[in-house]
Amino acid sequence: MKRRGRDLKALWLILAVACGALGFGCTMNKSPDAAAISSGPRRAVVPKLSGDLRIDGRLDEPVWGRAAMLKPFFPNRGEGRDSEATEVRLWYDDTALHLGWLCADRDIQATLTRRDSRFWDEEVVEFFVTADKLEQYFELQWNPLGGVFDAIIHNQIGADGRSAKFTGDWSYTANDMTSAARVEGTVGNSADLDRGWSVEVALPFSDLGVPTPSPGSVWRGNFYRFSRGANNPEQQLSWSPTRLPGFHEPSRFGHLEFGR
Repeated sequence: MKRRGRDLKALWLILAVACGALGFGCTMNKSPDAAAISSGPRRAVVPKLSGDLRIDGRLDEPVWGRAAMLKPFFPNRGEGRDSEATEVRLWYDDTALHLGWLCADRDIQATLTRRDSRFWDEEVVEFFVTADKLEQYFELQWNPLGGVFDAIIHNQIGADGRSAKFTGDWSYTANDMTSAARVEGTVGNSADLDRGWSVEVALPFSDLGVPTPSPGSVWRGNFYRFSRGANNPEQQLSWSPTRLPGFHEPSRFGHLEFGR
């Protein structure tokens, strides 16, 4: 029994070192921080930065190392733990909001590439955001194959603060947004072991119909991930869990404060 314990400890150490080397991170069956998911919507300060960029999905330019790092993600119902780690990096400049996603993924699954496909039926990351009222916000999605979804959501919020009904305007297109996905592994092949995938996005404020935010401005937004794989349980993950069945609960969106 003692030897088995030593062997397991050694295995966990090897996995931890490997995950760090890959750059995607791993979740080592740790319980989530209960305080982070029970104290209301989460909050982040988005720094204003500048730096050279090549939108290629790599997040290897120095500016990304100074971005806000939003993690961990939790199951959206606010219970249990994630099976694979997710991290969002976030910053802005005079013209755009910059998002970077790092998704550890042992079995990357995606087939859709056409714009505004039902990416949420496979693996995808999502960003919901509004600079104004909660009843109308943007929904943006990216998948491992570089697929993009963009829409404007109109949400009827009941007296209890919960969504009563929402509809989407899929005719909206973020015309000047640029994005790229990068995969470490083979998409759609469950026979091998993948490392993960990343997405890099430059979202101009003009695509959101707003000027550059002033320092101290606060937007509402949330970050989500559908994680699916043949050998992994399906998970609906959130940076700021709604603790309700769906993602479209704007009163539970996090607070994004723009820094100086």
